[in-house]
Amino acid sequence: MSTLSSALAASLQNSDAIGPLITGVISGRNFVLQDEMVSNSPYACLMVADMPSHGVPYLGGDNDRVSGQIEVRAVSATSEDAAKALIEAVKAHLRSLSSLPWGGGQLPFGLVGWSLYSDTSDDLLQWIEILTIDFKAVE
Repeated sequence: MSTLSSALAASLQNSDAIGPLITGVISGRNFVLQDEMVSNSPYACLMVADMPSHGVPYLGGDNDRVSGQIEVRAVSATSEDAAKALIEAVKAHLRSLSSLPWGGGQLPFGLVGWSLYSDTSDDLLQWIEILTIDFKAVE
């Protein structure tokens, strides 16, 4: 997991608006831990993972070009509405960020955009909102 996605996971976990809505934040894709987290009150969790690769074939400068992606999954065992409310809280949190606290300093976070889609688990017992965050490395 990259330093930036680790800092984002910590920021989401420590958010006053998001913290009470979740059992915890999972770094990476650990579906066993996800199942454990959604089996405890408040029956929801977040997963934060780096996307493996992202590139834009492009000639010219790189102003406002996406340099990476992070995926945030909001998982709820309560309802689809709970998963949607959780991902809306994540989006509100992201809008407020220009940097993330990490190691006693701040990591720049240049949010460029995001995409969102919904899913469910194979057994239809969990609702999932998947937010893919595009960011630009800020120097």
